[in-house]
Amino acid sequence: MRNPPQPLPDNLWGDRWRFASLPAADLADAFSDRLIPVLEMPPEWMPIALGVASTTPIPGVVIDGGRRSLPLARWLQDSKPVSLNHIAGAPDGLILEAGDLDRWIVATFEDPEMRSAAQLYEQRKQASQGLHFLLIQPDDSGMTYTGFWLLNPQTRQNAVK
Repeated sequence: MRNPPQPLPDNLWGDRWRFASLPAADLADAFSDRLIPVLEMPPEWMPIALGVASTTPIPGVVIDGGRRSLPLARWLQDSKPVSLNHIAGAPDGLILEAGDLDRWIVATFEDPEMRSAAQLYEQRKQASQGLHFLLIQPDDSGMTYTGFWLLNPQTRQNAVK
């Protein structure tokens, strides 16, 4: 049984976050050839290896970490991210499942537009067989990235069995 979600440590939280997506065909090119301090993109989790169509949008969450970008990426790497899930409620939440038991509250929100984006994020996760990503970058320039995780809880569950 997983632990109740805990707030993400305040000293690690970035400047802002958002939902995003990339076509499955662009995922490898977007991140595999870049110098990223923390990169977890196992070849067996790539869309082509899972039989995900090249046009399928792969959903993700992007965190602009500012000066906390590298400490956040290192903390996440130590935490072993498994998945990011939208939990509907009052307020809604974005929960990071990590390691075997840990759960972290990445964000809470009540905005109707954000709720719609979260629902689309979850629909895209289903369409991509659970495949999604977490990207940490210092800012929204798109020039540098600090950490990238390709996440797929279904694949990890199968590997544990």
